[in-house]
Amino acid sequence: MHPTKLAVLCQQVADNRAAYLAEASEEASKLKLEWAELQSQPNPNYAVQRKIEQQKDHLRRRMIEFLTSTL
Repeated sequence: MHPTKLAVLCQQVADNRAAYLAEASEEASKLKLEWAELQSQPNPNYAVQRKIEQQKDHLRRRMIEFLTSTL
């Protein structure tokens, strides 16, 4: 699943505090914020861009794990 869709699902969990435990809503909000912080223009430095892509991949996996256990 595309990371943007995962971020949208996390935002939905964060926004619907009545349907989820407070801890889940807080974690969803943190994941969405972390995703937003990683969105930027490609970095011309290959090593820096590679690290950013690795962070995005790790975050994508964490969002999938979180959403699988929450939804």
